[in-house]
Amino acid sequence: MGLTVLGDTLLASGHPGNTTPAELGSPHLGIIRSTDSARSWTPVAFTGEKDFHVLATAPDGTLYGIHTDSAEVLASTDEGDTWRPTGGSAFAFNLVADATGRIIASTPDGLQISTDGAASFRRWSDTPLIALLGVSPNHQRIVGVGSGGKIWTTTAEATSWSEAGTVHGQAQAIAITNAGDLLVIDDSGLTLLPSPPSR
Repeated sequence: MGLTVLGDTLLASGHPGNTTPAELGSPHLGIIRSTDSARSWTPVAFTGEKDFHVLATAPDGTLYGIHTDSAEVLASTDEGDTWRPTGGSAFAFNLVADATGRIIASTPDGLQISTDGAASFRRWSDTPLIALLGVSPNHQRIVGVGSGGKIWTTTAEATSWSEAGTVHGQAQAIAITNAGDLLVIDDSGLTLLPSPPSR
């Protein structure tokens, strides 16, 4: 399901579980928000209507999302209260935004990139085929898991990716810290991969 962080606020989407409060919506959660580290949630937009599997936050605070019944990218500048079409579309597994404002989408046809606030996307040529994506809190580092379980990293403004290891089995999620340490959830559980020392 979709999950992103905006400052100290969490925004999420997906489907309700057996114990999900009815006010959060069914059969879709729409956009829900937490300001207390996920102890409680408030319905915000599209309650009961839409299911966002893709959510991302840009450095300027803009939220981007794609719901499951469309490839249309939507954006919000008021913490998810209201959303507008950006004009762009992408059949994306994941979205991240880097410190330069680039929006990177992982798609079945490879990575796509937008430099105009998701109004349009173009293929990012000569890059690995990546499904999972993650971005550091300062948006300077990007990490991804590609075919064969290979881990790839890049940085804001970079045009190429570097191989950084391999996951064990099926990766469920991956994250990268500002320092370049990697956190991977895969078949072996939660693993911390420290950033390689600088040369």
